[in-house]
Amino acid sequence: MAQSSWKDEVTKPSRFLSVVSFCIGAWLAFVSLINVAFGAFAPGQKIEWLGFMDGSSLSEAYSAHSSISIGVGDIIAFALAAILIVIGARGIESSSGLRTFLHSIIQRPRQMMSSEGELSLIVANWMVVGGILFYIIWSTINTTWVDPGVYSVSIVVIASGLGIEAMYE
Repeated sequence: MAQSSWKDEVTKPSRFLSVVSFCIGAWLAFVSLINVAFGAFAPGQKIEWLGFMDGSSLSEAYSAHSSISIGVGDIIAFALAAILIVIGARGIESSSGLRTFLHSIIQRPRQMMSSEGELSLIVANWMVVGGILFYIIWSTINTTWVDPGVYSVSIVVIASGLGIEAMYE
């Protein structure tokens, strides 16, 4: 078995950062689709990604939404989402394999109900899925997909679950 050099180890993509990149890209693509179709800021209001991201005044961060429309900000958001997904997928493929990663996502619900697993892993799975479901349900009910308060709750629950999972491994 050949030993790898320190350069190979330093330049190897991080699995954790690859998964984060993939997930953020998937989330951005999802919210961008909702924004184009329905408006993700509030009922009848669409996010203007360029104004939203650069910290402009609130009036420049959204506009009225009456029908499906794609602006420059939407194209940039979709491009950024695609870049993040591709970078994440390439890193995941080189570290553990994309198929293994996707299989682990599919197996997560089964692991939530497993009586043979460690209690900490079961709790971690429930926290991750619960955080995602909280975000989706709350955002659907309140018809806003970019609320910092919901992000703060969701991210803490999801990150805590992933942290418990990482500590177990």
